[in-house]
Amino acid sequence: MTVLAVDTASRRHAVCVLAGGDGTVLAEQHLEGRHLDRQLPAALAALLARGRPTAVAAVLGPGSYTGLRVGIAAALGLAHAADLPLHGIGALDVVARAAPPGVELVEAVADAGRGALYVARFRRGGMVLHHEDEPRRVEAGGWQPAPGFAAVSFDDVNGAEPCAPRAAAALAMSAAAALAAAPLLRAGLEPIYLAGDASAPRGPRV
Repeated sequence: MTVLAVDTASRRHAVCVLAGGDGTVLAEQHLEGRHLDRQLPAALAALLARGRPTAVAAVLGPGSYTGLRVGIAAALGLAHAADLPLHGIGALDVVARAAPPGVELVEAVADAGRGALYVARFRRGGMVLHHEDEPRRVEAGGWQPAPGFAAVSFDDVNGAEPCAPRAAAALAMSAAAALAAAPLLRAGLEPIYLAGDASAPRGPRV
């Protein structure tokens, strides 16, 4: 079983992978954060040239509003066109899986823009991630790593270890783990936002 996974949650970069069911990276594409709508089709075509996936996965957020909409739309289009199951992945789950090997307690951190951060804490055990709390949006100036937790981020965040070089591997593992859950309903799929997120559109949030 293989899964094509799309992560466009970051404000500065995007990653797409073709992953095996065991979480291995079969192929990967890295993109800059700007003009994802122009770059993403070619990146996905390059991955599809390596083989037809049996499932599609998309990072749903929290993250960049524009980036998430582009990535989710692309994943949704692929799933519809090829009649493939579509799975969702939490953005901070991917960050947590990029922590150094052997680290059990992880605090995943991402740039939320406007001087804020997205933060969530996890307990890792092999491929399994347990949420120690729910993702939240905090002011960057008031954030400190939780005692006993290793803070990691794909972004340049004071107090967090940079882990962007492991983004593709983390996305592949997250995509494989997502296959264990039931597929999403493809109708009405929406990005995830957090309360107080200034980057989100006005109106109801999910």
